[in-house]
Amino acid sequence: MFESMKSGWHLAGQVRKSISGNKKLYIYPVLSGIVSVIIFALTFFILILEIPISGYTYYYYIAGIFVAYVLVYFFATLIIMAMMISYRSVETNNPVTLIEAFSSTKKYTVKAFQWAILYSVLLMILRAVESRVRGIGGIIIASIGSFAITVATFFVVPVILDYNTGPIKAIKMSVDTIKSHFGNTFGGVIYIDLYTLIFTGGGFLLLIVSAILFGSGIPLIVIAVTAVIAVIMIVLGLILNFTYMNIFKLILFDYVNGKGLPDGIDENLLNLSIRHRINGSMGNGPF
Repeated sequence: MFESMKSGWHLAGQVRKSISGNKKLYIYPVLSGIVSVIIFALTFFILILEIPISGYTYYYYIAGIFVAYVLVYFFATLIIMAMMISYRSVETNNPVTLIEAFSSTKKYTVKAFQWAILYSVLLMILRAVESRVRGIGGIIIASIGSFAITVATFFVVPVILDYNTGPIKAIKMSVDTIKSHFGNTFGGVIYIDLYTLIFTGGGFLLLIVSAILFGSGIPLIVIAVTAVIAVIMIVLGLILNFTYMNIFKLILFDYVNGKGLPDGIDENLLNLSIRHRINGSMGNGPF
């Protein structure tokens, strides 16, 4: 297990270096974050101002949140596709501009919207089940459900990008890709970017420190600056994670489909990072 974790750390570093030569890739997660914040802010604003006080208020809120989910995942899917198109263009020495990358996603809008609806439904069902089951049972159900959705949809966006297929078929092709190349015992890929963890972990730690220091007599400006730095670090960590994880999925998808690996990505590290279930436990093995 430790060997596969170590391989995952090194692999994440190689993916990070592969992306570092294409700085504009970091624009895509920023756009995704901005769009998500705007959509949820408008949703809550509309819900608060427009929904009447009645016995159906709860259902209006559920419907509003569901619509927000669909819109967020729809735009996020198109943004991820544009980012993948941009990364591939650089790898093939035919770089495209930001506008060209987004222009190339127009033909995927219907499939992306269908995928956003299905994914939102899955998440809403999972959240509903979680809310009905309390204690350890709820935690177990949430963990199993989240893991199942993550694995089943691991390659969905690259599949839609390459085959422009609907969400059901995309999930099936994603699962088939995993089974055919990693086997039925696939337990995921250990991919831990320590560089990203430094930002997110450090940011949350600073937030905790600022909360502890609040009211302790330390000047408020010092606490405020600490909190702002913490938020900036967390946001930066989320941007990096969004970029690295989605590009990694694309790299892995292209590799198992015979397109090879980008320069600087070690195939042996990739093999060692794959987790397999062995007699109910996790082990690792080659493709």
